[in-house]
Amino acid sequence: MTALVEHVFHVPVAYMALLGTGDTIVARVGNGTEYGARLGAVHLDRLLSAPHLVRDAACDLPPGTDLADLRFVASALLRSTSGVQFGVLVIADRVPRPEFSATDLRDLADLAGILAAKMELRMIASLALEAELSLRENEQTIHGIAGYAPVPLIYCRADGACVFVNQAWLDFSGRRLEQELASGWISLIHADYRRAVVEECWRAFEAQLPFTAEAPLRRHDGKYRWMLSKGAPRFRGDGSFAGHVACLIDVADYRGEAGALTCGLGSCPCGRSCPLPCN
Repeated sequence: MTALVEHVFHVPVAYMALLGTGDTIVARVGNGTEYGARLGAVHLDRLLSAPHLVRDAACDLPPGTDLADLRFVASALLRSTSGVQFGVLVIADRVPRPEFSATDLRDLADLAGILAAKMELRMIASLALEAELSLRENEQTIHGIAGYAPVPLIYCRADGACVFVNQAWLDFSGRRLEQELASGWISLIHADYRRAVVEECWRAFEAQLPFTAEAPLRRHDGKYRWMLSKGAPRFRGDGSFAGHVACLIDVADYRGEAGALTCGLGSCPCGRSCPLPCN
């Protein structure tokens, strides 16, 4: 990027001085960075406060100032779109530039704005990548822990699509993971209860609230077991809704002992043609 600045202004020195905490320069990127320490020592406060211009170091600088063989220096601030300053764009030459005008200085500031915008986009992209990698790592950790859970677990995104089930779920269904993803898991629910369970889950998704549903699900041996599903909403660090996590509890034996247990679609008898007896 600094090569463009060097080409536009025909200077041998064109670099970006990047700031850290406390307005300290932590890096210089570009050509002629060997002059950086000398320029920074002499002009740092002025460079950081406003665009700066020295057309001829022989007459525009206080006596005793040493810029080595440099005679011309100009600078412009590097600021983010929100106004946060994160550096300075500096150009310099070994010959004076008495013709360098205020318009030229504004052009330098415009280029600094373009460079700052590109740097900001790169930083945003880098932070987004770091966040994504961190999220993936966290998800992998969660999935690893969930894999050891003794009850079937399912994770769904904010749009309701399943993105993960644990090993206990697969042991129950006898199916492969890819068969359960998206909406595949719904096929395990008995057809007489499927629509009502899906509607109950979707209402909870839209309201971002916990839910409880109960219905017979097909086990790996083809038999249906009454399963109680309890779901809870998941939220990201910024408070945005991420979906639901739910666990399944086999209540078939309990239902056999307690005939008054509700089926999740109304009190038994539920008024439907139940595939399994409520007792």
